Amino acid sequence: MQHRNRAILILVCMACGFTVISFNLIQIQLVQHDKYWKMAVENHLRTEKIQPIRGTIFDSDGSLLAETQVRTDLFLDGKLVEHPDTDLPQIAQILQVPTEQIAALYDPRKRAVNLADDLDDGVVAKLRALKLRSLIYTAHDRRFYPNNDLASHVLGFVDGEGHGLAGMEKEMDNSLTGVPGQRLVERDARNQVIAGYQTQDTPAVDGYDVTLTINMAIQHVVEDQLDQIVQTYQPNAAYIIVMDPHTGEILGMGSRPTFDPNDSKSFTPDAVRNRCMTDAVEPGSIFKIITLGAALNEGQVNLNTPIFCDNGSFSYGGKILHDDEAAGFGTLPVVQVMAQSSNIGFAHLGIGLGENKLYKYARAFGIGQRTGLMAQQGESAGMLSPVNKWSAISITRIPMGQEVLATPLQMVTAMSVIANGGRLVVPQLAKEVTDKTGRVMKIYPPRIVRQVISEDAAADVAKALEQVTIDGTAKSIKIPGHSYAGKTGTAQKLVDGQYSHDHHVSSFIGFMPVQDPDFVALVMVDDPKTTKYYGAEVSAPVFANIAKQMAQIRNIPNDLPDPAPAAMTLSANNPQ
Repeated sequence: MQHRNRAILILVCMACGFTVISFNLIQIQLVQHDKYWKMAVENHLRTEKIQPIRGTIFDSDGSLLAETQVRTDLFLDGKLVEHPDTDLPQIAQILQVPTEQIAALYDPRKRAVNLADDLDDGVVAKLRALKLRSLIYTAHDRRFYPNNDLASHVLGFVDGEGHGLAGMEKEMDNSLTGVPGQRLVERDARNQVIAGYQTQDTPAVDGYDVTLTINMAIQHVVEDQLDQIVQTYQPNAAYIIVMDPHTGEILGMGSRPTFDPNDSKSFTPDAVRNRCMTDAVEPGSIFKIITLGAALNEGQVNLNTPIFCDNGSFSYGGKILHDDEAAGFGTLPVVQVMAQSSNIGFAHLGIGLGENKLYKYARAFGIGQRTGLMAQQGESAGMLSPVNKWSAISITRIPMGQEVLATPLQMVTAMSVIANGGRLVVPQLAKEVTDKTGRVMKIYPPRIVRQVISEDAAADVAKALEQVTIDGTAKSIKIPGHSYAGKTGTAQKLVDGQYSHDHHVSSFIGFMPVQDPDFVALVMVDDPKTTKYYGAEVSAPVFANIAKQMAQIRNIPNDLPDPAPAAMTLSANNPQ
């Protein structure tokens, strides 16, 4: 009886157990089927993003400036190292590091020790050939700049996710980024993909490629000249811009200090900003191109109009204005007022124009407003105060480039007005956008803002600037076989509210040839630390070096016999 009761009890317990199990199965398979099916799917099926490859950046001739490369980080699973005495030396040999370095990282208790980063495909292939279960490979994209700091301020850099943070990487980010894809995959308990159950992918659309207006050969010239400036003069900063005055295409642009976009350690605030756009300085005498352009356009003067330069000392508004030439100038024709860079002569031109017209023309040349190049990246508008804030002497100081601030980019754009027949053109760095098949998706044609001065007025300014290089302040520079025009500038810097005799901004801005110029170039050096500080001594020779190499790179034909033509008018030397 006792055995029977025990058997019945066991049967009842089993029946209850099966009933509970059956009830749970019914709950799982019927009542709560959707809930548990969703949980199973979430545990095994995953939607994974497929990252697109960021587009490539090329120069105007198709040379590579920036690309995305697939790189691999290498890790070691210490628990899976089967033969440390043989495995570790093999790994070290392929990585080209001492065996002791790898042995020091090896720990049989650690599952993922980093051995190396950013390995290329060749090294990874050799490591995989070892067929070691202990090696773990993690692939990632890396933005690579094959020319290091070449055009770094133009190109900029990206963040850890591959999105542009500065330069054209940021400006063209929407085109370069591409569109992510996705795939639905099923993974087993070890997180391995079950290939047989893998669903169809939605492929990523890789980013478009971007071609810039920058020319690598010209950029090399720019960078080399900047390095020589730094070595010779140890300035606070140096700037060079080379631009096509007809299209606004920037052919070369750089500044110092600089940085290497491959090396985040070089990303200091002073180094990474594009100073050609962000630094606004008193331009000094190179601003005189605007004053003369305005005076000629208004019919106030012609190139032969005599201007009395007060023998070097001019009182106006209770202040004395001096010319740099110690002896001073008497009466000079306008062409020689420009050639000799007479501050007093330009003060008279400014007075003749009047405040409102001088202000209007300066604005029309682009002073006091951003060009729009690389928007939202710190471009300075410079400073051009409205007339109601001018002092009693502003009308005599602004014509010579004081009491006004301009960026190097604004000044090279203003000189392009003179070089292209009087039109303000928008500077640009993007040339075209293409897909991976080479199909053009977008082009960037020249953009003309307005006619600032007449073609005749622009041509007359060009003639005056040519005279600067013949018998004026820049007569010491020579570019055999080519006509060229330009303006020197030596601006005293404001120190503690006073114009300093020890700190200067030395500049030269010019174009070549005089008729139908191929390029405009600006060289600006902020505070050269030598006894030489005149623009004619510091910056003009750099322009000449650039122009000679531009003639070869751009195949600019000779338009003058050698030696250069005789001067229109002989006058005293003034190295401004």
